[in-house]
Amino acid sequence: MKQHIRTMAYLAHTALLVAACNGDDTGASSATETTTGNATESSATTNDSTTTGEATNTTEDSTSSASSATTSTIEPETTTGETDSTTGGASADAFRFTEMYVRDPHFYITPLLGCEDITDKGLLGSPAINEQFNEAIVADQDGLLEMSFMLLFRPLDQAAAEGSFEFATGDCTAPIESTSCDIKAGTESAAGKYANLPDICLEPLLGELSPADYEPKPGSTNGPCFRGDPLSFTLDLGDFKLPFVDAEIAAQYVGDPADGMVEGVLHGFLTEESADTTILPDDIPLLGGQPISSVLPGGKSNCAEHDDRDMHMGISGWWFYIDFKAAHVGYTGE
Repeated sequence: MKQHIRTMAYLAHTALLVAACNGDDTGASSATETTTGNATESSATTNDSTTTGEATNTTEDSTSSASSATTSTIEPETTTGETDSTTGGASADAFRFTEMYVRDPHFYITPLLGCEDITDKGLLGSPAINEQFNEAIVADQDGLLEMSFMLLFRPLDQAAAEGSFEFATGDCTAPIESTSCDIKAGTESAAGKYANLPDICLEPLLGELSPADYEPKPGSTNGPCFRGDPLSFTLDLGDFKLPFVDAEIAAQYVGDPADGMVEGVLHGFLTEESADTTILPDDIPLLGGQPISSVLPGGKSNCAEHDDRDMHMGISGWWFYIDFKAAHVGYTGE
């Protein structure tokens, strides 16, 4: 996945160099002016008045379960809840993401002229961002699947009102058909409580969605399903690292006992401060050394004419909606 992102940026960078060599200095300058103009315009059009009410309502609705998440908004890299280090192995029911799609916001870059949404559309022969994520989920990288996210239940009890669960980055063996997983070395899970519900567990709030009205829209999670407490963790997407706060996860059970999950939604808040200080690797052509906010509408130097920023507890940032599916897998952790 990292190679695809670098290839996409490299091709865009090459196009800029070719234009410069052909004496197209005016065009390159125009592209810069367009980007700057759009970024300035988007900064002035943040939909604070629309989103603040929705985000505040969300926080108030989850006050009883999110007291630690309020603290984590100040410290986005600190996990909410405690990592369960006393249980593992057969006591954990593990579900690994098998598909995932960022639905809102989208990622935008300036290849040469104009502004390109690369979330679901490839650029210059390189796959779209969502396609890259899903390729990494199944790719064999030295005997391990390249990208693995897991839900751990200790154990999963679909008949109970509530239970304990964790979200973790995994080390999962290849191939995917026979994979088994452990928590990735050097990382910790984010732990909390979950509730089993018969009806809707999670659905998007209109005030948190982009004015660009992206398609496909974020999905909803219908019952029978679980909904987890708000957590804070960094979603490691290779070159994209997203430190989320107040992130809720929900999914519909497939079977009882469940052997899979569908209609999954990961809904987390990325503060603008975190996005401004989370830097893309230097070796990515054109984008290297830039903050992650540079690829998000409304962020610094982003080329999009619209602004996807939201407000949450008085803090500017982006509410992310990520759809996923998951499969029950073997768990080898201790």
